[in-house]
Amino acid sequence: METWLKDKLRGDWQIWFIIAVLSLFSVLVVYSASSALAYKRAGGNTESYLLSHTVHLLLGLGVIWGMHRINYTNFAGISRLLLWVTPIILLYTYFFGTTVGGTKRWINIFGISFQSSDLVRLVLITNLAAMLARRQNMEYNPKTLLGLIFWCGLLCGMLAVTNFSTAIILGLTCFIIMWVGRVPARYLFRMAGFVVGAIVIVLSISIFLYNRGVDFGRGQVVLERIEAFAKIDLNRDREIGNPERDDSYQRDQAMIAIARGGVVGIGPGKSFQRNYLPEAFSDYIYAIIVEEYGFIGAIGVMFMYLWLLYRGLKNVENTNRAFGGLLCVGLTFSIVFQAFVHMFINVGLGPVTGQTLPLMSMGGTSILFTSVAIGIVLSVTKGEHDEGKVAALK
Repeated sequence: METWLKDKLRGDWQIWFIIAVLSLFSVLVVYSASSALAYKRAGGNTESYLLSHTVHLLLGLGVIWGMHRINYTNFAGISRLLLWVTPIILLYTYFFGTTVGGTKRWINIFGISFQSSDLVRLVLITNLAAMLARRQNMEYNPKTLLGLIFWCGLLCGMLAVTNFSTAIILGLTCFIIMWVGRVPARYLFRMAGFVVGAIVIVLSISIFLYNRGVDFGRGQVVLERIEAFAKIDLNRDREIGNPERDDSYQRDQAMIAIARGGVVGIGPGKSFQRNYLPEAFSDYIYAIIVEEYGFIGAIGVMFMYLWLLYRGLKNVENTNRAFGGLLCVGLTFSIVFQAFVHMFINVGLGPVTGQTLPLMSMGGTSILFTSVAIGIVLSVTKGEHDEGKVAALK
């Protein structure tokens, strides 16, 4: 049995273990968190969403297995082709995307709905890793960095129009990849300064328009969420549970769930706030975890993601190939960073973003894209491969 497992499940066994634990635990949490949704949409059939989530997890595990059997260097060429398609997909999302929760983040292709940001994140991280791998023996200067800056700026900027939080996560991930990829610090700080300056200018203009009652779409939503977050921090004695401001209402219910959790929680399947949190099964699933499993469960989940990050970074030390190492850094950091953003929002340490908890929240395509990323990481951890085809890409 052990020999069979080693042959079929190659790569870092600790990552396999982390994925198995998170997936199994998510079945319990989603079953509880989705019960209110089941009564609203499935006639009280609480098993319907449990079955759906379990199927998505099994498909995700199948995707991980399939991706980890592929030589990771093949993804450089595939992502290079997709790189030219992603701006078109983002434009299509903005003009013709499906509106969910007041934002156009979803598109439907051949009957399959997914968030374009998930595809953009995979494509940009893979391409950035490949571009940096090809430049490892070059002397960095503005000319050699132009392609990196162009694609990072273009895709993150376009993504920010419909999904500001994901654009920030992706931008920071790109910064980390470039730092690990030995881009000189002076260039990184210049880029960071330019980005911060641009954000300040955009926010200043947005605040100016917002104060004058001008409706400017997604930017207004971002400001309203920041405003709601500031009110929670600065005005604790306002009425709790007022559903008139949706963001504030969700945050209030999440804070109540966390307060009820205590050290050991109130017990699996006994959540009370799942009946009040509109997105208890996705955007606020960590709050349900804390309510049912307490501080111990909260720390346990956090530890699993930190362990995943550690293994991703550890595998960078174990590889002598630039592309594989940068892929591990970018993909694991992106997953773990998203997880911590989700957890911080749930405990009231930031404005509402709509970020799900990878492999834990309910959502088929989110699980699929996360599984692709993990499969690529496991492909890298299997061993060294000739990266000549990566260097050959222009």
